[in-house]
Amino acid sequence: MREGEPVRVEGGEPACWLQRVCPDCGALTEQPGVTCWRCGRRLEDSEDESGA
Repeated sequence: MREGEPVRVEGGEPACWLQRVCPDCGALTEQPGVTCWRCGRRLEDSEDESGA
């Protein structure tokens, strides 16, 4: 990059994969909202843990 040359910004926001990570074992699932393939935890339940 040369001085005075404009900075190129490519891409957009990074993808959020947190909904696909099992909070118990850390496995990455193919689809959010299913059970974990490794430990069997229902991933839908992980959203309601904050105070229910």
